[in-house]
Amino acid sequence: MAQPIPSQCPDCGAVEIRVAKVSPNDHDRGEGWATRATCEACEEYVEWFD
Repeated sequence: MAQPIPSQCPDCGAVEIRVAKVSPNDHDRGEGWATRATCEACEEYVEWFD
């Protein structure tokens, strides 16, 4: 089962989570598109999702 993208930052609790689809040319996680979630409040939280 895939890990769900959090609705708030697990590090600081803020709800400013930005979710982006990243093209294969811009990451090293394989040949497909990847999803990255980042916290815009603390900038500490970055998580990749498959």
